[in-house]
Amino acid sequence: MATSSEIFSALNAGSGVDVAALAKSLVEVEKAPQQESIQNKIDKQERRISGYSAVMFGLENLRSAFAELNDATDFNSLSAAVSHTSALAVSVGASAQPAYHELTVTQIAKPQISTGPGFATATTAINGGSSFSLGITIGGVAVAPIKIAAADTTPQGVVDAINDADNGLTASLVNTGTGATPYQIVIKGAEGTEAAYSLSTDDGTGSGETQLLTFGAATASGDLTVAGVTVAVTNGDTAAEVAAKVRAALVADAYITGNSGRSVTDNGDGTLSLAFSALDNSMLDVEVDDVDSTGVTMSVSTSSAFVAGSALGDLNFGTTVQAAQDAQLTYDGISVTRGSNNITDLISGATLVLTAPTPVGETATINLSRDVTTIKEKIQALVEMYNTTMSDFDTLMGQASDDPEDVYSGSLAGDSLARSIKNQVRAMMSDDSSTKTDSIAAMRDLGFEIDRYGVASINETTLDSALRNSYDDVVTMFSADTTNQSDFGEANRGLAGDAIKSIKDLLDTRGTILTQSTNAESKIEAYQEKLTDLERRMENLLARYTKQFAVMESFVGQTNSMRDSLKTSFEGLMAMYTNK
Repeated sequence: MATSSEIFSALNAGSGVDVAALAKSLVEVEKAPQQESIQNKIDKQERRISGYSAVMFGLENLRSAFAELNDATDFNSLSAAVSHTSALAVSVGASAQPAYHELTVTQIAKPQISTGPGFATATTAINGGSSFSLGITIGGVAVAPIKIAAADTTPQGVVDAINDADNGLTASLVNTGTGATPYQIVIKGAEGTEAAYSLSTDDGTGSGETQLLTFGAATASGDLTVAGVTVAVTNGDTAAEVAAKVRAALVADAYITGNSGRSVTDNGDGTLSLAFSALDNSMLDVEVDDVDSTGVTMSVSTSSAFVAGSALGDLNFGTTVQAAQDAQLTYDGISVTRGSNNITDLISGATLVLTAPTPVGETATINLSRDVTTIKEKIQALVEMYNTTMSDFDTLMGQASDDPEDVYSGSLAGDSLARSIKNQVRAMMSDDSSTKTDSIAAMRDLGFEIDRYGVASINETTLDSALRNSYDDVVTMFSADTTNQSDFGEANRGLAGDAIKSIKDLLDTRGTILTQSTNAESKIEAYQEKLTDLERRMENLLARYTKQFAVMESFVGQTNSMRDSLKTSFEGLMAMYTNK
């Protein structure tokens, strides 16, 4: 069988007509309108997908605008005016309410500050370089002692050890710049008399205490924690077996191995004797945690009490630079004492920070007033976003001037879903709230208006009046007086909450917008298959036309050849008769 190229090379041999071009033209005439029709359908679906994307983008922006008015706390915008800013400051939280208070500060809270003797350098040896411990009480209650290892027996080492203990005390090493021993350790506690502290030193020459730990049986498998060490027990373990497992865990942990002089002995009867070093000072009772999951019980008693050694001669903190004191003030005529200058329990939703006593004979005033500027800006922003969204719909639906260069313009013309969503957005702003009140039912009660061109605006006079006279009702209308609303359930969420829920449903992966977009993509795939099928049919048609024209050319060629042969014969005969 002849190939297409062989057939084409044979064409034009007899008729003188460019039949190859003719065949292609005939195919193109048949193909072009069908191809254009299918491509137009593809273009339309692609524009629909672009249009739906624009709708989703606009709805997301609208949802963000509603979210600014969704929670009751979004409306708690207060400003605090303080008459004596040199004595106090007020920071307002989300739950604060408008209020007026009078305040007189007699004294502010102060921390205890203590120092010890001076040292020649930051690395001067203390206690001859031998280990020692610090005993600490805060507010009259003993806290965990601090063991100073031999490598840390310097002023800087002591400061670091106190800071690492994280018990509420802070230490610093101050170079006073005077005398032969300018380096002083300065200890600072927390504010208030309940944070007053005392420190003692112990050179470790006494004897350490021994605690008796008595265990119960395990009634469930699980982990318990003894002295911070995790111990796995099994349901049915006896008290003796629990004690043995605890000892094994302790002796393998740094709680024992990392502290010289500590040991733990299994007494074989469900008890352990935990011996501490003299340098451990007076230890707090060992704690057990997570007993609820295992049923294991533990009691602690002291079988051998700690005996203190000697106090260090070259380290003490007996000099009190500043005594701890509480803040004293008169609040709305009531005498108040607090252990901190940051007071959070006097003004609901606000923090009062004292910085100095008020001048003698003077009273500070605090005025918490509603700041509606922010709320007005949020409402105005919502209206502006509504206008933008509706304008976008007009463009997408071809209801605004059509721009052929804009892929979005008219992309959803005649689209019923776009029309439905546009109506839903309009209803979000114009319908009554699900939590309306007698005075504020909808946005129209805040001055929301739409002109004959469909452009929305806010009447500021009406809005100001609503915020001034019906503020709580405005909050209810928007937020249903809720905070952090759930997207689940059928509860009324207020105008903003209901709008956010509706938009979320529209934007959901199973929502109508994405469903329609997916359908459009499926149609594009089907149309592209039609294009492929059309291309295949047109190739077959071209092959058929080419074959037919080849036959015609062959016939024309044979006819021309016969004509030429007959002409030659006749001319020869004529010549013969003429010569006679």
